[in-house]
Amino acid sequence: MAYTSSPEAQKRELDELRNAVNCAVVLEKAGFRLDRQATAQRSARNLKFRRDSEAIIVNHDGKGWWDPKGDGKGDVFKLVQYLDPSKNLGHVRQELRALIGRSPTLEVVERTKGAGDRPRRDPAELWNRRTAPGQGTAAWRYLTEIRGLPDHIVAIAGQQGALKEGPHGTAWFGHRDVDGQFTGMEMRGPDYKGFSTGGVGKRLFGFRADGGEAPVTRLVVTEAAIDALSFAALDRFQKGTLYTSTGGGMSPESEANLKRVMMQVAAQPEARLVVAVDNDLQGDRYAGKFAAMARDVGLWSGRISPKGPGEDWNAVLRTRREGMQAGSVPVAPLCRLSEVLGSGAKAQPETVSPSWLGQAEAHGTQRGPRISASSLPASSEPVGKPAGPRSGSSPGMSL
Repeated sequence: MAYTSSPEAQKRELDELRNAVNCAVVLEKAGFRLDRQATAQRSARNLKFRRDSEAIIVNHDGKGWWDPKGDGKGDVFKLVQYLDPSKNLGHVRQELRALIGRSPTLEVVERTKGAGDRPRRDPAELWNRRTAPGQGTAAWRYLTEIRGLPDHIVAIAGQQGALKEGPHGTAWFGHRDVDGQFTGMEMRGPDYKGFSTGGVGKRLFGFRADGGEAPVTRLVVTEAAIDALSFAALDRFQKGTLYTSTGGGMSPESEANLKRVMMQVAAQPEARLVVAVDNDLQGDRYAGKFAAMARDVGLWSGRISPKGPGEDWNAVLRTRREGMQAGSVPVAPLCRLSEVLGSGAKAQPETVSPSWLGQAEAHGTQRGPRISASSLPASSEPVGKPAGPRSGSSPGMSL
């Protein structure tokens, strides 16, 4: 291959490198090895590679990749820069030229024999063996005392089959796809944080604080299940709302599932999406991604995040609870609600009264304004205690 500096030749070389170099080869050069679980099907659609605690999934027959623990994904050029951000395009091209024609060895990562080599149990089997937290159990105390969630929110999540109690005081939050099929669970406890291994993996945790009587016209997306429950506890406008969590980083299949949920919500009159992500760089990335997905399906989208840098909704809830227990409600942390989906029309920011979220969403048919919220509701308790799920209802993401 001849390398020249003309724009046409450079573009031609980029296309050739993109097609000629397998992402798995780049990973193996960087010290990654195929995960033992993936060796059963070397022709599997997705292959997982590991390097110590890092993991990268290769898909699209080696032309694409994504990081299950982060937000990285793309083609082979982005992979090289993801592994070494100091490299510019010239460095990347030079590295990829040396890898043309190589095939991945698919050498298996070596692991010390022990507990890690035991067959992984189906997360659905583990989930079905567990029950919802009860008053006074270890998981109940973790959620209500340490995490500050109201008793009735925890109780309803359990009644809806969205929450189970795991070992050692952990709380398990079930993920399901848009058709209601169980796919895995977020697991949180005083000393543990993770997602179940095996099974399909992350899709969406879903919870209805209003008992599920009304059609879903409002979708709230958070990063963690505890944040979804925390937001529901702070929210005065629960009717018709589905509170969800992506469980952090999302695979392409998870994103496709969320988009299907958005499409179903968008079919309802006055439907809207509330992007309730953390106030950090990762939250900014999620907000942009979810807004683009909502735009594709014609769904109004607005973002709201805690004012404090790095804060999440559970931190806001616990701050509110501590203030109420002290006998005085502190000044609520400022929040920002800005429409990140719109027609591109410009408008001056508006000041929203204490009923911030409901009034902001009144702009759902105006796809242009940017709105800033000045305060949270005066109480973390919802207006009226929501009823439990209707008789005969079953858990699931089906809308």
